Amino acid sequence: MKARFLLVVMLTAIVFLLFLSGCHKPTELEQVSKPVFSPPGGTYDSAVEVVISTATTGATIRYTTNGADPNSSSPVYSSPITVSQNATLKAKATKSGWTDSSIATAEYTISPIQTVATPTFSPPGGSYTSAQSVLISCSTSGAVIRYTTNGAEPTQSSPTYSNPINVSSTTTIKAKGFKNGWMPSATASETYTISAPPPPPVQMIYVPGGTFTIGRTTGSGYSDELPTHTVTLNSFYIGNYEVTQAEYSQYMQPGYSWTSAEGLGDNYPAYNVSWYAILKYCNLRSMAEGLIPCYTINGSTNPANWGAVPTDYNDAWDAAICDWNANGYRLPTEAEWEYAARGATNNPDYLYSGSDDINAVAWYESNSGQTSHPVGTKAPNGIGTYDMSGNVYEWCWDWYGYGYYSSSPQNNPTGPASGSYRMVRCGGWIDSAGGCQVARRSNHVPSCGSYVVGFRLCRSAT
Repeated sequence: MKARFLLVVMLTAIVFLLFLSGCHKPTELEQVSKPVFSPPGGTYDSAVEVVISTATTGATIRYTTNGADPNSSSPVYSSPITVSQNATLKAKATKSGWTDSSIATAEYTISPIQTVATPTFSPPGGSYTSAQSVLISCSTSGAVIRYTTNGAEPTQSSPTYSNPINVSSTTTIKAKGFKNGWMPSATASETYTISAPPPPPVQMIYVPGGTFTIGRTTGSGYSDELPTHTVTLNSFYIGNYEVTQAEYSQYMQPGYSWTSAEGLGDNYPAYNVSWYAILKYCNLRSMAEGLIPCYTINGSTNPANWGAVPTDYNDAWDAAICDWNANGYRLPTEAEWEYAARGATNNPDYLYSGSDDINAVAWYESNSGQTSHPVGTKAPNGIGTYDMSGNVYEWCWDWYGYGYYSSSPQNNPTGPASGSYRMVRCGGWIDSAGGCQVARRSNHVPSCGSYVVGFRLCRSAT
C-alpha cells in the first residue's frame, strides 16, 4: 500500500514538471536606450557643437544630418558634430543581442546675429597743424555711433555722435556702432596730433586747411559764380599783400612801364605782368631763396632753359606743370584765392573780402581816383590779407571755365584741364562795387599783362 502511494506521488510530480516545461515562454531581448542630443534642437545665433549619447553602455550610435533615418551604413558617432547651418539630425543606437533604439530627431536652426559695421573717421588720424573737424560715419543703416575722447572703450552710455567733433589738441577718439538686435561693431580708434604750424614765411599768412562753400552765396552776379558747392583745401600760405613793384623788379621787369597815372612806387602793386611772366618770376624767386621751384616747362624748373617769356599763346608754357608739394612760390588756385579772401570761413558771409562795407576794404571805382594805391592801405580781412577786393585784379593758376562750378571736384580743385584764358579774381580800381565781390570771377589772356591786373603769391604748407 505504501509503495503504491509513493508511485502515485512520483507520477504526479512528473506530470506537473512536464506541464510546467510545456508552458515556459522564451526571455524577451532588451532595447537600447534612445539617443539624446546636447544641446537640444532649437534656434541658435552661431554654430553649435552637438554631442549625442545613450544610456546603454557599449551601444553604437549611428547618425545622419540630412533628415534621413540612420541605418547600418550611416556614420558612426565618435565625436561632437559641428552644426553651422540649418540641419535635421537623426540618431539610432544599436548593441549586439539587444533591440535597436528608437530614432531620435533634433532640428537645428542657425540664425546668426548681424554685426554693425566699424565706424570710419574723416579726416583720418594723423599729425595736423590746426584744429580738425572730425566726422564719424557708419555704413550700417540705423546704427547709433557712440564715442569717447579720453581713450576709454565706448559703451551704450557713452556720448552719441551727432555733429562733427572739434579737435584742437592731441586727442584719441574711439567710436563704436550699436543697433538693436545686432552685435556691436568693432571699436574704431584714431589719434589726432595737433601741433603748432611753423612760422609763416615773411609777409605771408598761414591758412589752415578746411572746408567752405565757394561761389556766390550772397548778393547778385553772374551764372558762372554758381552753383555754390563745397570745397575742401589743404593748408597753404598766402601773401599778406599783392606783390609790389619793388619785389617784382628784384627779378624781372614789367611788360609795359609802370606809370604814375596807374600807380608808381615801391609799395604799389606790380601790374602789366602776364601769367607767363609770373611763372618765371615765381621760379626765379624760389631759387634765389633756396626753395624748391614749383613750375616745370619743357621738362625744366630753371627759367634759363625756358626761353623768352611769350607774348602770344604758347603751347609749351600753357602746358606748364605745377608741383603742389614743392615749397616754392606759386600762384594760388582759384579755390585757394576765394578761401583766403573769405578769411577761411563762410561765417560771417561777407560780400567783399573782410566786410560788407566796400569802402573799408577796397580801392574801387568810387574811391580810387582812377589809379591803384600802395598795398595794405585799406582794412585787412579776418586772416590778415589786404586788397583781396579792389586795387588790382589778381592772377590765379586755373584755366577759366564758365561752367566749371558744375563739375569741380571737392578736394583741392585746380581748374579745368585746358582753356583759352586764365583766372583773375578780386576786381580792380576801375571796377564798380559789384565787380569787387568776393565771389566775382573774371579772366584774361595768359600772354598779356594789363594795367589793372597784378598778383599775389602762394606757397604750399608742406
